[in-house]
Amino acid sequence: MILGVISDSHDNIKNLEKVLNQISKFNVDVLIHLGDFISPFMLKFLAEYAKNKKIYAIYGNNDGDKLYLKREADLYKIQIEEQPLILNFDGHSIFLFHGFGDSEKTLSIAYSLAKSKVYSSIIFGHIHKPYLNYVNGILLLSPGEVAGIFNKPSFAIINVPSFSGKIFYIE
Repeated sequence: MILGVISDSHDNIKNLEKVLNQISKFNVDVLIHLGDFISPFMLKFLAEYAKNKKIYAIYGNNDGDKLYLKREADLYKIQIEEQPLILNFDGHSIFLFHGFGDSEKTLSIAYSLAKSKVYSSIIFGHIHKPYLNYVNGILLLSPGEVAGIFNKPSFAIINVPSFSGKIFYIE
């Protein structure tokens, strides 16, 4: 199974289109968005572009109108939840969260979860920079940001069950 992972699109529909064009080359089975869509139109665009793919999403700290986001997600069959969201694929648990506070706090939470060895992977957003590391054999991954606010737009691909991950940048 191949997962495409994105985060922090912040209403940048042009970059979202570029990222989704690149993700489509990997024939992903599941698309994950780790929060900070901002506006509901981003959900619609994501769903229309990723037809026939299962999409999971979590709210970010900048997703203000959660009621409208939830309505749009339901309309387009996107599962959107408050953080954390735990997904199970082929007997493997994946812990998804957007993030809390600053980068250090978010990374500290991710490391603590990895040390517990409860999950096969810890995937998070919020820090706006790509991050890939293994702790106790557990993949810790942030795909970076779609928006291109602080860094180049990026996304990640994860293979399950090997939990090999790779980060890709968009120009």
